[in-house]
Order: sequence, then C-alpha cells, then structure tokens
Amino acid sequence: MVKTEVVVIAYLNLKIPYSEAEMLVSQWYERYPQYDYQTLAQWILAGDVSSANGKLTLAPYVDPDDLNHLVVKMQGAGGIAIEDRRYNFKTYPKCFVGSEVVQWLMANVDLTQTEAIRVGQRMLKKGIIQHVVNEQDFKDDYLFYRFY
Repeated sequence: MVKTEVVVIAYLNLKIPYSEAEMLVSQWYERYPQYDYQTLAQWILAGDVSSANGKLTLAPYVDPDDLNHLVVKMQGAGGIAIEDRRYNFKTYPKCFVGSEVVQWLMANVDLTQTEAIRVGQRMLKKGIIQHVVNEQDFKDDYLFYRFY
C-alpha cells in the first residue's frame, strides 16, 4: 500500500479535507516510523484512529506492545479476579467475568466504558482471551472468559 492510498482512506473515513489528510498521514509517519502504511490503513478502517486537534490519534491499546503490557497488568497483583466460576451447574476453571474486566479497565487505566469494551473485543479478536465455550464476543456482561 502506498501513501496516497492511506491519504484517501483517511480522507474518506475520517471525513477530513484531503489536504489535511495528506498532512496528518505525513506527520503520523514522522511520529510512528515503526508502522507501515498498511497498518495505519487497517487501523483507520477499523475505527481505531481518529482525527482531532490537527493530529491522528490511536485508540487506547491498539499498539500490540501496549496491549501486551496491559495483559501483564491484568494478570498481575491487583489485576482482574481469575478464579473457578459456576454457571448452570457447570464449573469453568480459571476464568474472569467480562463486566468485571470493563470495570477494572475503567478504574485502573482510566478508559471509558466504550473504550474498555473495545479493548476487550480487541483482545478476543487477537486471540489473547476467549469466551469459555467460544460462543460470545466480548461484552460488558456476566459472561466468562479466559486467557489463552
């Protein structure tokens, strides 16, 4: 993917003037040279990049390194409660509750509820967590998940 294609994606998806999209994409690569055009395009299309105050901003915990650090924090002391849980007479070992993750993210890393849910969905999509019976997307609800 070339820069011009990313500029068009930014222009169309972020609903900003074309000249501003050109400038913002150039500034992005000055700040984040480790990411290629394909990655930026994917993040824009997924809604993980926004435009505000004359710059492109990445949503919380989209960067893989940031997400990995968050997972370590979630599993560490003061992290989320990982324990055996029962539902409908069945025990699910070493799991956690989606709504508790959302509350923990809001309290410990200062995310909004919407941001916390998106982080949970991102972890599920990337194979970091899974629903205990692989039947649910990540939700702010009393659903059980576990780390892979």
